[in-house]
Amino acid sequence: MVFIFGLGDTDFFLKLHKEMFGDVWDWAGEIRTAELNFGVKAYLVSTELKKLTDDLSFWHENKTFNAIEISARLHYRAVVIHPFLNGNGRWSRMLANIYLKQNELKPTKWNEDLLAQENIHRGDYIQALKQADNGDYELLIKLQGNLVGG
Repeated sequence: MVFIFGLGDTDFFLKLHKEMFGDVWDWAGEIRTAELNFGVKAYLVSTELKKLTDDLSFWHENKTFNAIEISARLHYRAVVIHPFLNGNGRWSRMLANIYLKQNELKPTKWNEDLLAQENIHRGDYIQALKQADNGDYELLIKLQGNLVGG
């Protein structure tokens, strides 16, 4: 079994965000305290991150899903929790890619500006997240699998 990051420990999630955005935002790596129009309530962020690490550990140890599906579910759950004021999408995609790499798979080649109007994958990505909102991860898994590096 391949080792994966931060199982049972949300510190890795926070450190990754700080590493990614610490030169941009003073608050990088700090869980938000403000309510947003997206994501869980601020007071639930820590609890939901812990639940995610527990689920990730369970999925991995029990081989509940294959690695691409686990990375897609990790990505989705992390972005839905929305633990930071900004950078959640990029951070959640990085988490998923780290999981893939640690499980000896190539990372998904997300375009840097995935949500830009001109990105050919933008509509598919948004549709995949909306389907996952309803418990249907098929499109997100397919999209993530199709974009895995070659």
